[in-house]
Amino acid sequence: MKLLSWNCRGLGNPRTVQDLCSMAESNKPQLVFIMETKIRKQKSERIKRRLACEGCFVVEAVGKGGGLMLLWDSNVDVEIINFSQRHINAWVGGDGGTRWFLTCFYGPPETVRSKEAWLMLKAMKPRGNEGWLIVGDFNEILTNDEKWGGKVRPESQMELFREVLREGNLNDLGWRGDKYTWSNSHTDDTFTKERLDRAIANPQWRDIFSEVWVEIMVARTSDHKPILVHLNTPIYGNEPLKRMGFKYEASWALDEDCGGFLSEIWRGKEGEPRSIINLLN
Repeated sequence: MKLLSWNCRGLGNPRTVQDLCSMAESNKPQLVFIMETKIRKQKSERIKRRLACEGCFVVEAVGKGGGLMLLWDSNVDVEIINFSQRHINAWVGGDGGTRWFLTCFYGPPETVRSKEAWLMLKAMKPRGNEGWLIVGDFNEILTNDEKWGGKVRPESQMELFREVLREGNLNDLGWRGDKYTWSNSHTDDTFTKERLDRAIANPQWRDIFSEVWVEIMVARTSDHKPILVHLNTPIYGNEPLKRMGFKYEASWALDEDCGGFLSEIWRGKEGEPRSIINLLN
C-alpha cells in the first residue's frame, strides 16, 4: 500500500493537476491526501476521474484558500469519521488486514493559531489500542536541524509540537531523499527551507506492517514537496514481526563505560575490526 500526501497550493493550475496525475500514474498510491486544493466540491470530481479513484471526500476551500481532499482506490476501505478545515479523520482497512486510524492533517501557517491545532490533534488520539498514522503538512519543525536559513525557531514553539508526539505515543517515520520539504524559493540570503511535511505513527500502527518508509518526492508547481508513505506487507495473525533495525541512542554516550565497551566489541577478541553486520548480529 502507498499513501501520497501533498500541499499542492491549488488545483486550479492545469500544470499542478498534471503533476499530481503523473505522480499517481508512476507510483500508484491507494490513498491520496491533498491540501490547499483551493477548489469547490464539483471540480474535485474531475480530479477523482483523472486519478481513477473509487472514493473521494472533500473539505471545500473557504474563499480563495484552504481545501482538503482524500481519495482512495477500490482496494481500500475508508470510513470517514470527522473533519474540519484542518483535518480529515478516517478508519482505513482492506486486503484482509487490520483496520487502522488515519489522520490527514494540515497545520495552520499562522503561528498564533498553532496551539489550537495542537490541542485538536491531541484530542484525536484513539481511545483503544488502535494503530494511528498522521500525515500531512504540519507547518512546524521538531528541532532546528530541520531548518536551513532564516531565523532560529524558538524552543517553546517547537516544544508544543513535541508534546503532541509524547502524549500520543507517536514517532516520526523519517524520510528518504531530501529532508527539507518546503522552501521559500528566494534567490538571495533570505532563502529558507524546512521539513514541514511528514508522517508520524504510534507503535501499534508500526506493528501492522512489516516495513514502512517515507519517500520525499519532487513537484514543479508547489513550494512543498509531496511525500509518499510506503506500507509493505500487512502482518496477519501470529506471523512474526520483521526485526527492527539497530538504532544508536545519543544518551548512551553519557555513560562513562560506553566508549570502552563499544571499542572492545568493535575490535573483537583478536583485535581485528568487525563488520557492522556481524556487530549487529
